[in-house]
Amino acid sequence: MSEWDVDPTGVGGVLHNVADQVGDGGGEALDGHLTSLANSLVEAAGSSMSGPVGSELYALLEHVGEMCEEMVGRAGSAVEGCAEAVDAFLVGDMEMAAEAQSAAGTIDDPA
Repeated sequence: MSEWDVDPTGVGGVLHNVADQVGDGGGEALDGHLTSLANSLVEAAGSSMSGPVGSELYALLEHVGEMCEEMVGRAGSAVEGCAEAVDAFLVGDMEMAAEAQSAAGTIDDPA
């Protein structure tokens, strides 16, 4: 097992900053920009007046959308896992802290 030296206040500040950058579904954070991108692609596909162009834009949205959902999910999981590891560290449960650290960044397969 590795030795831990944690500054809980510093970690909390970083986690808060990361969560603010990832966002909560709207606004000016990453997930808000991704929602705007998806809406713009749908609008462009509908306005293209060309079946092949519209089809390709929808295909792009599907491909990029899946990657973006996974990216936001992994970021959220990493923040949550790190917070859980620090909480476990603070109460002295090093096994739980190590388990939370190793699980950070994993997400369930939606399929």
